[in-house]
Amino acid sequence: MNDEQFNSYFELGLIGMAITSIKMDILAVNNYLCNMLGYSKDELLKTKWAELTHPDDLETNVNALHRVISGEIDDYKLEKRLFHMNGSIIHVSIASRCTRKPDGSVINILSLIQDITERKKAEESIKESELKYRTVVENAREMIWQLDRKGNFVFFNKYAEELSAKTSSDWAGKDFSPAVHPDDLDRVKEIFIDTLNGNTNEYEVRILSSSKNTVELRVQTFPVYTDGEITGTLSFGRNVTEEKRSQRALKASEERYRSLLSNLPVGVFRSTPGQDGTFLSVNTTLARMFNFETPEAMLKAKVSSCYLNTEDRRRYINNLRSKGSLPGYEVQFKRKDGSVFWGSLTSKPTLDEEGSIQYLDGILEDITERKSIQRALRESQQQYRRLLDHNPAAIVVHVNGIIVYANKASLDLVAAKRPEDALGKKIFDFVHPAYRKIVLDRVMQCQKNGIFAEPIEEKFLRLDGKSIDVEVTAIPITYQGEPASQVVFWDITNRKRAEENIRNSLDELNKTLEGTVDALSSAVATRDPYTAEHQREVARFACIVGEEMHLPEEMIEGLRVASLLHDIGKIKIPAEILSKPALLTDIEYQLIKTHPQAGLEILKSITFPWPVGKIVLQHQERMDGSGYPKGLKGDEICIEARILSVVDVLEAMCSHRPYRSSRGKDKALEEIMKNRGILYDEDVVDTCIRLFREEKLCFCNT
Repeated sequence: MNDEQFNSYFELGLIGMAITSIKMDILAVNNYLCNMLGYSKDELLKTKWAELTHPDDLETNVNALHRVISGEIDDYKLEKRLFHMNGSIIHVSIASRCTRKPDGSVINILSLIQDITERKKAEESIKESELKYRTVVENAREMIWQLDRKGNFVFFNKYAEELSAKTSSDWAGKDFSPAVHPDDLDRVKEIFIDTLNGNTNEYEVRILSSSKNTVELRVQTFPVYTDGEITGTLSFGRNVTEEKRSQRALKASEERYRSLLSNLPVGVFRSTPGQDGTFLSVNTTLARMFNFETPEAMLKAKVSSCYLNTEDRRRYINNLRSKGSLPGYEVQFKRKDGSVFWGSLTSKPTLDEEGSIQYLDGILEDITERKSIQRALRESQQQYRRLLDHNPAAIVVHVNGIIVYANKASLDLVAAKRPEDALGKKIFDFVHPAYRKIVLDRVMQCQKNGIFAEPIEEKFLRLDGKSIDVEVTAIPITYQGEPASQVVFWDITNRKRAEENIRNSLDELNKTLEGTVDALSSAVATRDPYTAEHQREVARFACIVGEEMHLPEEMIEGLRVASLLHDIGKIKIPAEILSKPALLTDIEYQLIKTHPQAGLEILKSITFPWPVGKIVLQHQERMDGSGYPKGLKGDEICIEARILSVVDVLEAMCSHRPYRSSRGKDKALEEIMKNRGILYDEDVVDTCIRLFREEKLCFCNT
């Protein structure tokens, strides 16, 4: 490029240009740069380049300059901040190249400067918006994931990672099947297919973590639409295990360096202004941009053939004629091989004496990557917004107690017709007065310690004046740069009502069961009053022994009922044998030995919440296998039956019978001590002995 062309481009005003010395003195600037920085040419020529550069960016600039001076490189590209004359900061993109003497020493540095402040602001705005929605979704205390049509994961939030004990990268692009409990897999696959057919599904499923622990989820799954077609599914899973029993921020980077000269990374051209137009000159970068081997080869191409749509060329020329310049015009271009890219076009017309456009000088930058990043950011923002808006859980974010975000589910829950009914309001206005102090203490503790608040039950006030039962959890987050609390709550009114109904039903069932036990016990009393009294005493003593041995309350209650009924089988024994005042014959004794089995036959038709029939059947078994009816040994006999067998012997020996008098406490204790570990369980015997010695236990007849 000759001096005439260079000077023409320098003063053309399409981009800021400056020539500096190796000491960063400003030797020349064009009007474009003066307008950009708010200085006159004379003011800039008296100013050093370092004085205009932000201090935090100066070292990078100086290092690049030193590399040029040393001969390591001929040019460099960077983004930095410059000071405007009014004190404001301008973000710029700079491409610099040195001019050298024949001996290799540097004459000066030519720099091309473009203002990218608005672009930076736009990108930051998109990032902040994406980060806002990402923060809420990633901190949601429910599992959120998205599948493509093949059932492969495309999204997995942090809580999902926590529950599954796997990271997003572990799951990315992989089938969901290994995460689902095998017994639930076929059903979940059917639901997945049904969702791909456009239906919304709500279901419960078990998932497996890497340690094979089971986590139960209550899931809502929605079809995901892209351009009107279903491209996958979106699922929200709430962890209901106890009740039943980030993606990372996108990184954006692209090269945005522009220049006007032949070997700098920005396309430079001069062309005629006609609809088709012809290239008068192009630089190497522009030729490569359109896949031409040389600039000379590109000069043979029509300008209109480089546009994807020739109509874009016509509109651009018309705008230039009416406005005089059109910087940063974004349009799609077509390479020689037919591939398409996005470009940012800036041109300035040169007019002849009659005011007509003689030719166009311009620069072209490939912005395909930037477009892709901006699209990805927008899609990411839309994805997180969709995740929140479709979330069935009510989610609210408040800053200093003021609601700044509320999703649709939360608005529905408090009967808000519009977002404005909740946004800007105090969160505590929706909390029932009886719970406000508790909630305030939890919020302060949560924000102070920066920890997740475990779910609690409280009451909310709806806008229509009604109160509802809710389960609430909260987590401290940063929302738009401020400390905030994210609150997730669920309407549990129906669950509370169901629990109350269950409690009432359970009370009725307990009364019915007690009546049944009393009736059966009374049936024995009508035939053998001694047996009935014996059962009551054994039940009293057995419960004391069970408590001393630290049995669970449920087992003690089962032991009590079994003790009250352990001789129920004697109903089937003739009364004259039960009350015979003499020794029994072998036949009579064999008949007596049938009463455990007979008791089981009577009780098996009654559904107890404890193994009553089993205890009754085994209460005559002995540790050495000499008992009846099965001849069980040791741990084959349940612990309740082992307790009952010892207490049964003690009470029987201490009580009077028609055919003998009481043998007394000492004989009874001697019997169980002598057969400790032989007929009777050692721990049970030791417990009974200790209770007698401490006088915590005695039979009514002793």
